[in-house]
Amino acid sequence: MTFRPGTIIPQHLVYVEWYTPFQDLPERNHLLYKISPLQDQTSGPICSVIPLANIRYSIHLIPRFGPSAPQEWTHSNVLDLCNTFFVNDFTDKHSYRILC
Repeated sequence: MTFRPGTIIPQHLVYVEWYTPFQDLPERNHLLYKISPLQDQTSGPICSVIPLANIRYSIHLIPRFGPSAPQEWTHSNVLDLCNTFFVNDFTDKHSYRILC
């Protein structure tokens, strides 16, 4: 990555894959918002490299699946294999750390 002369260069950069914006209302059965990875014309992820300082905090994603989760999904590949997630806004890991 190159920067123009005089540009303040961020110390830490983060690779981010983007997801669809939230709908106006959550899903009615569980009140969670549904999102999906954004993809380009080749079905590749839409991504950016941004300054770490631009991230406020992370969110907890729950994969959407049917009666059971596919056996091939693991903690290391579910973000690549699942195409729909729910944003769990009932938990906030940051609040738990503050309380402890």
